[in-house]
Amino acid sequence: MQIAFKKVNKEGIEFSLNTEELNFFGKLYTKSNGLVSCKAKIEGETSHICDRCGDDLVLKIDEDIDIFISNGVYENNEKDEIDVVEFYDEIIYLDEILNSEVEALRSDYHYCNKCINFKE
Repeated sequence: MQIAFKKVNKEGIEFSLNTEELNFFGKLYTKSNGLVSCKAKIEGETSHICDRCGDDLVLKIDEDIDIFISNGVYENNEKDEIDVVEFYDEIIYLDEILNSEVEALRSDYHYCNKCINFKE
């Protein structure tokens, strides 16, 4: 799903992106010139493998997303550290944001029930 930066305003624009496994929905607001605030949620389940034994498992995802999206290179003149996703062609690609957030969740350690209860 794509949304042009020029369509986003201070009142916000709602979006909903659904895949076979996940629902990504929320609102985009203009924060300042070239910067958009994304307040959203990802819900659903996705397949993964146990980081201990390698068995298949299902990750249940229920995550709040609060990021900024920049139209071009984001130059932070303030000392605040914020999460900013940069796009360079006047378009916000929500599927790329969803994929990025899910991969960040998958990069953590996840264990199946058998390995959670394992005692050495």
